[in-house]
Amino acid sequence: MRDRTTLIAVALAALLVGSAIGVGLTGVFDDTSADAAGDDRSGSPLEEPSAATLSTFESDEAFADYFDDDRSGLVRPVGPTVARAGGDDVAVEEDMDAANGADEADSGGDAGGGTGGEPRHSETNVQEAALDEPDVLKTDGESVYYSDVRYTPRWDETSIVDVSDPADPESIGSIPLSGTLLLANDTLVVLGHDQVAGYDVSDPADPEEQWRKDLEARIDTARLYDGDLYLVLVDRPGSDPCPIEPFGDRAIECTDVVRPDAPADADVVYTAMRVDPETGDVDSEESVIGSQSHSATYVSEEAIYLSYTRSTSEYDLLRSYLLSENGSEVVDETVRDRVRTLDGLDISERAKSVELREILDGWYSGMDDTDRRESQRAFDEGLAAYVADNQRDLTRTGIVRIDIDGDLTADGNGEVPGYPLNQFSLDEHDDHVRIATTIPRSHGVDSENDVYVLDSDLETVGSVTGLGVDERVYSVRFEGDEGYVVTFREIDPFYTLDLSDPTDPIVEGELKLPGFSEYLHPLEEDLVLGVGQEDRQPKLSLFDVSDRDDPIERDSVILDDERYSDVSRTHTAFLQDEAHGVFFVPGSEHSYVFGYEGGDLDEVARVDVGGHGTRAMYVDDYLYIFGGDEAVVLDQTTWEEETRIDL
Repeated sequence: MRDRTTLIAVALAALLVGSAIGVGLTGVFDDTSADAAGDDRSGSPLEEPSAATLSTFESDEAFADYFDDDRSGLVRPVGPTVARAGGDDVAVEEDMDAANGADEADSGGDAGGGTGGEPRHSETNVQEAALDEPDVLKTDGESVYYSDVRYTPRWDETSIVDVSDPADPESIGSIPLSGTLLLANDTLVVLGHDQVAGYDVSDPADPEEQWRKDLEARIDTARLYDGDLYLVLVDRPGSDPCPIEPFGDRAIECTDVVRPDAPADADVVYTAMRVDPETGDVDSEESVIGSQSHSATYVSEEAIYLSYTRSTSEYDLLRSYLLSENGSEVVDETVRDRVRTLDGLDISERAKSVELREILDGWYSGMDDTDRRESQRAFDEGLAAYVADNQRDLTRTGIVRIDIDGDLTADGNGEVPGYPLNQFSLDEHDDHVRIATTIPRSHGVDSENDVYVLDSDLETVGSVTGLGVDERVYSVRFEGDEGYVVTFREIDPFYTLDLSDPTDPIVEGELKLPGFSEYLHPLEEDLVLGVGQEDRQPKLSLFDVSDRDDPIERDSVILDDERYSDVSRTHTAFLQDEAHGVFFVPGSEHSYVFGYEGGDLDEVARVDVGGHGTRAMYVDDYLYIFGGDEAVVLDQTTWEEETRIDL
């Protein structure tokens, strides 16, 4: 009968795809004693951790079994197609493969004085000023290293340009490896697809390879801090996972991998390493289980923060619903007793899902059509109410802190509802961690967005909840005691937050306007730039937050001739030059320089580099804009083109 197309039929049928399990168990349910399986987990859809503790695996077999466990049927977070995210009904089509990546960063300001003072040069736009991040462009003010690997796969080298005379640059050589780059004094570290190498560039015209390591893992992120290279590598265990060898011949025993005691959606191992950039030698490492999707990695001057998700399976959601007070009002006690018995069986969760459907089918089959329809309607309504009451238990994010002072050590573990957007959803300030999360839509219950504040023990001490109902987080910036969050579905609410009291964070103001911001950048006191989209075109919004209770949009510009800006994908594509009061934004066809004096956006230069620009940098009063095959040099005192150089 077609009247069975209800939530239960749809949700449970999805769990049966490809499954041949679920036979021969009906006799087990003859004993309907509640004692067959305890009711201790019926209070929450997601199994509660016994404590926020960390442990290691007892054996290689335990490690392999952990990753072989059947994780099908999870109530995955509903989110857009972004890095570490899946699709949902608010997804926005992009012209780029990876969108919505960046949210916040320090300006990457001068490495010297301003105009008319000591020689100066720009640095990479990073999240934390003291921690350099990998990018395709690096300079020390004398030489430039450029590897446009993302857009020109034919490149297998890193170009070197002499900019000692910034008005007259000269291409002087290359390195036979491309990737993202980090420059540690006279050592250029190249983070390639399957190799990492260090080059001595004390003589930039004659670089020498110092070391090279093969990668058997993906680079999640890297930082250069206080002379040390920090790598975070992601390894997906295979059929013969032990030991793990993500970096060169460095072997990590599976019994050394750290895991939380609470069940997690673990499908990878994250390994944090401290490496000598001059030699490639590993000084210390720590490995932690993690999730590839809906997770984030944040690095402060104190620690590396790794996250993982804990998602409720459809089986656990329906089991807990049926055994709750809500469930007692829609099914009889016989059904509930059979569910208790099922929950105590030592079989896979997929098999339990099949049997749970059999229990419900058997109950419905004893009704006439009218009673069945009425029962199914009551079931659906009760489930929606139960989800609404427990929405923040369905998807949670675990956070593991790895201390970087001394040996790398996982020394803290906490948990918050929802999932983060990316690394910029997290921030550490005054011994507290702030994290913005999206509580995903589930079973007809709208999504919401929260901000949580955790103390040094990673225990939640304050929160702001319920931002942007039926929306999700598109960008975040934490700046000292202040915070900014943008959510979006049809309009862009821009929120200002007061985080000065960790135990009582509050929303100060809210501004709604068309489009959305994917990257937020404080340009100066009381002015925040948002880079995002409106009607599928790049949009620049200049927010005035001088009255934090009533933020306004001072000015905005839509780049009509462009399809996207790379700033929406990565914060390292953005550059601010405070000395000249301008910022750089690349487009899909041109590259733009805007001034922001007086709170107005003023286009001071538009450059054609033969297609989309990728990066910009400055040396003294000259701005370099890089494309796929050439760089254009502008005189910042006149904004006239000085020269071009082939790469």
